[in-house]
Amino acid sequence: MGSYSVALFSLLLISSIVLISSFESSFADEIIATSTGFESSTILELKNIRGNTANIDTVRIWLSEENEFKSFKTEQGWIGKNTPQGVIVFTSQKEVNPGEGVKFGIKTEQENPIINWKALDSEGEIISSASTTVTEFETPQNKPELNQPKIVTIKDESNFRFIPEKPTSNSDFRVVGENFVPNQSLDFYIENKLKKSIKVDSDGKILFTAKAPVTKNDERTEFILRDSGGNEKTLSIRIPLLENREIPDIIKLSLGNTPQQVKRGDTITLTGMATPNTTLTITSKHTNGNILAISTIEVGFNGKWNYDNLFSPDLELGQISIEVDDGKSTALRNIEVISAKLINISSIETMYEPGEKVTIDGTAIPNEEMSVIVEDSIGAEIFSRTVSVSDSGNVNFDVDIPRGAVEGTYVLLAFQGNEEGVTIFGIGQEPEPILILRTSSLNFPSNENARVTIQGQPNAQVSIILIDSADREKFSDSINLGPSGRVTYEVETVGLPAGAYTLNAKRGESSGSVVFTTGLKTGSGAISVQTTRDDYKLGEHVLILGNTGSINVLLDIIISNPDGTVIKKVETFSDRFGLFKIDNFRIPLDGEIGKWTVNAKSGGNFKETEFRVSGESTTLSILTDKNEYEPNELVNLSGTGARSSATITMKIFDAEGEKITELNINAKNNGDYITIWQIPADLEPGEYEITADDGASNTSTKFIIN
Repeated sequence: MGSYSVALFSLLLISSIVLISSFESSFADEIIATSTGFESSTILELKNIRGNTANIDTVRIWLSEENEFKSFKTEQGWIGKNTPQGVIVFTSQKEVNPGEGVKFGIKTEQENPIINWKALDSEGEIISSASTTVTEFETPQNKPELNQPKIVTIKDESNFRFIPEKPTSNSDFRVVGENFVPNQSLDFYIENKLKKSIKVDSDGKILFTAKAPVTKNDERTEFILRDSGGNEKTLSIRIPLLENREIPDIIKLSLGNTPQQVKRGDTITLTGMATPNTTLTITSKHTNGNILAISTIEVGFNGKWNYDNLFSPDLELGQISIEVDDGKSTALRNIEVISAKLINISSIETMYEPGEKVTIDGTAIPNEEMSVIVEDSIGAEIFSRTVSVSDSGNVNFDVDIPRGAVEGTYVLLAFQGNEEGVTIFGIGQEPEPILILRTSSLNFPSNENARVTIQGQPNAQVSIILIDSADREKFSDSINLGPSGRVTYEVETVGLPAGAYTLNAKRGESSGSVVFTTGLKTGSGAISVQTTRDDYKLGEHVLILGNTGSINVLLDIIISNPDGTVIKKVETFSDRFGLFKIDNFRIPLDGEIGKWTVNAKSGGNFKETEFRVSGESTTLSILTDKNEYEPNELVNLSGTGARSSATITMKIFDAEGEKITELNINAKNNGDYITIWQIPADLEPGEYEITADDGASNTSTKFIIN
């Protein structure tokens, strides 16, 4: 190329503003054109693609929109002529063959020209004709290479391989590839002959079957994948000619029995028959055709084959297909992936009244104790105990609901190790749709999306907001829970600083939230941990506080009873100030008496503290100053045994169970409380009941109005 072109290329490379052509091409295009420009200078490149049968002999270019040529330059071996009609005709003694290209440099009166062009063969026949438009593209730090085609499907890390690795002459083989741009198209060439066009799936993978060419000797052959931008990936291998090799008996591909349902995390063994010493491809796919995994195995000399197929714990629930392919035929099985959740419990009735027993029934992991927590409609924990599960796995137990319980939707959570079960029921009303948010783990790597399961009413439209630890909104979104009422929502953590985040979900009056972290590590430095009291009663809440030498680190909090049995394990983190808190642990009503242990651990750092559990649970009492009263008289109400500084809810009912009034007072630090109530003048004579509830326990007493 002449000095003008070299100077022009250098100018483009050092410029902080680069102009790149916008163009569209398809696999039907025979020539790909790009124009790269700066100010009034432009370089036009024409590339004769693989598979084209014509050679470029002549190129004609002209401008649109009253623009004019000022000058032009050509590559060595080409000459150009500017005609009176404003058309520059480029010719050469050396034609541009398929797979080759040519560049022309021009200067124009106006910047960003629209260049019309025609490419002709030696007979004067038009091969291709189109226009290119130069548009501005600013990347002062990451300039694209001059004349580099736009990446459409093929990336630097894209790759493909063959199964078998070295196909023989005139044999079928499979092409497997990954790391392509999802949902785009590719052309597959053998040498310069187009064999087929294929589409990349949504995970960037490809899988298709092709046939090797007939060879006379062990010839080296090129196999090419090309995208619509002209980018290519090539494999060059020798294709052996197998004339005298003994061919084994052909056995029809078969696949043995498979289960109809498989739980996530399970492994099943696939078995069958196929032609001896051949290669099989085993592909797992979603129903929409997206590839989950591709594996290859060799068939034994006796024609038998087997393969252990793992169903990932992260698989979405629903049907997947498993295809076994020998290059000529395919065996297919559809398998339903079901939940690996082993706790499936629910209440017998959907609604109960305050003061009634809620019966819970279902199945869980056999011969393993299950921790149960019940939260009322305002999120307060009202029940906690350990339930024994029989060897049959059947579960049946009762939850006592206090007479003065808050009405609304209650949530029951059950835990066995890492397994969790959730069910809801209503107190005083039918349960309302609520939103329950759970994450697959507390912490996610910075390059992995955070997966949050959102459960609610089917087809509900839910608003989502992500908030960081400084209460700043990061983004908002809206999703539909679909017919199942359950969606796994993924939060992209790329670009999020390491730390804690809260995902809030809301639909009408229903709301829910979950906290997760991203990019946090263990290794906290010095740890301090303590409980707010040294002594507790059965059934009381235990507040655990602590701090770490380093901020934003992961910790495990392990709570053990006097026998050393782990009662609860909580994965948590220290915040941006190095503080952490566990406020959702309640000593079971049937817990062990004695010294309990709290162990905080992060990497190689750990710290332990202890508290004591006494033999009797806190007993809430309520007293009246006498047993009989007259209408309009004052009643002195008092009691002991309430939780320290707790709010006591007192309700008064008549003989028919109708609520007359409700009182709310605060207990003292020692659990004592006192208040006065005046009997309405119009109350009917009879027996009345008054209840008291501090959120952890409840009691009642009766009195008479004459």
